Amino acid sequence: MRGAAEMEALGHLFAPLFESGRIADAILLLVAAEALLVALLPGRLGPRAPLLAGLAAGAGLLLALRATLVGAPWPWIAAALAAAFAAHLTEMGLRRAEALRRREPVATSPEPPALPAHAPPHPGPHPGPAARAPGRVAPLRHRGRHRA
Repeated sequence: MRGAAEMEALGHLFAPLFESGRIADAILLLVAAEALLVALLPGRLGPRAPLLAGLAAGAGLLLALRATLVGAPWPWIAAALAAAFAAHLTEMGLRRAEALRRREPVATSPEPPALPAHAPPHPGPHPGPAARAPGRVAPLRHRGRHRA
């Protein structure tokens, strides 16, 4: 049986890596290389801060894995998981802030946001939903437009 012999050979190769936690060390080195690549290639991979925060979250999970593999006390595992969670929350916050920046006008912008093309100022009272054609969006109401 060739398959069983190959599995046994792989077991002899990988078992020590998992038992010693060295497999997590090797993956952590890859994560560090990726972080270095992100730091050296700004702009080509998108915003750097969320990427680095995501890598930090992964590194925290790898540290928790390593601590578990080597039988470290539970506070070390919990600390690594807490660090991964904090980095993950940071990444989510950074990505949300970036998405909001792309969608909404900045409050300090000197120009007011433009009205959509389908919403011209309406001179009279709002016609109500029955007067609209199906599938059309209701015009925006302009508060404070008629000031005395």
